[in-house]
Amino acid sequence: MNDNKVTLAVSGKFHAFHLASEYARMQKLSKLYAAHRTIKPPKNLTNKQYKNRIDLAIAVHISSRLPFFGMTHEKKDAIFDAWLVKNLKNEAPGILHSWNGNSYKTFNSLKNTDWLKCVERSCPFNMYQHELLSAEADYLNIEYFKDQSSLAREIEELYLADVIVAPSQYSASTYKDPELIKKVKINPLGANIKYKDRQARKPTFVVLMVGNYFLRKGTHYLIEAFKLIERGDAELWIRGDVPKEYTKRIKDKRVKIIPPVLPDELVELYLAADVFVQPSIDEGFGMTVFEALAFGLPLVVTENVGAKDLLSTQVSITVPIKNPQVLAEAIMRAIEMPSKAFDEARKKILYQVSWSGCAQRMLESVYIR
Repeated sequence: MNDNKVTLAVSGKFHAFHLASEYARMQKLSKLYAAHRTIKPPKNLTNKQYKNRIDLAIAVHISSRLPFFGMTHEKKDAIFDAWLVKNLKNEAPGILHSWNGNSYKTFNSLKNTDWLKCVERSCPFNMYQHELLSAEADYLNIEYFKDQSSLAREIEELYLADVIVAPSQYSASTYKDPELIKKVKINPLGANIKYKDRQARKPTFVVLMVGNYFLRKGTHYLIEAFKLIERGDAELWIRGDVPKEYTKRIKDKRVKIIPPVLPDELVELYLAADVFVQPSIDEGFGMTVFEALAFGLPLVVTENVGAKDLLSTQVSITVPIKNPQVLAEAIMRAIEMPSKAFDEARKKILYQVSWSGCAQRMLESVYIR
């Protein structure tokens, strides 16, 4: 295990707060630098360990509703990066674990020092993802934009790092440059999600999908697959962002687009569903898969859903991306999966997927040059 303490830096939240809490419990955390609308430190952290630019987070939140306010995510990340450089000047070298996109200047400033520079990127390699989503946007005639200067900085940041953390085989497999490949370490994310007994289902047949970022989630292919399911009692519930220009194309009245919900309302969706589908064409991990599994839902996931690394054929069916016919057939097979063996298998999977385990693996096998 690396003896140095870990400094986490995230221009947002992601799962950095979970890791920070575990590192603090293990007395391996130096500080958590963040830009998030959370005043109170994560569990186990002292106020001294929690350095948060809440002003940046609030400015982005306001700008999302009042664009003229002018705080884009790219601008927030640049300000956060400069702030991080300033703060680390007086810190003793250790392990810096940051998230891709918010540490370009910081990594440059730490060249030729004793800092171990670790960058986490849950998504696949930046250019791979950009080209994948560009092609999908063209196919669906949906707007997609990626600032090219930001894309270039994000990629250069990977080259400046000593270690690149990927959460799945899928994400790791998208790196093709040998220089980057040798830096990549795979460490699945955690999920402190408790096993729940399966509830009696209602007479209707509900297929559920949960996830934002329309182009990445493969929502279109699920809707096309659902057209092939002829059961009159079937409904497709999509809790995710579907662009208005695409929503107008949906003619199947059995498809229900659900706006953002509170946590208790999301629980009700899981309880009412019969099968959970993650049809993503790009999903570095996919935490909702384990949420659904906790409620006893059989899973259908694509080969580009990173969480499949931790699943088994007893609880899930894996299908190719962009294939509505195979997806529809898998959904109908998944209905028959719940059983005593299914419950034992999902209980074992949920027990093994934890944030403490994720943090331990980081310390033992990721933070290595």
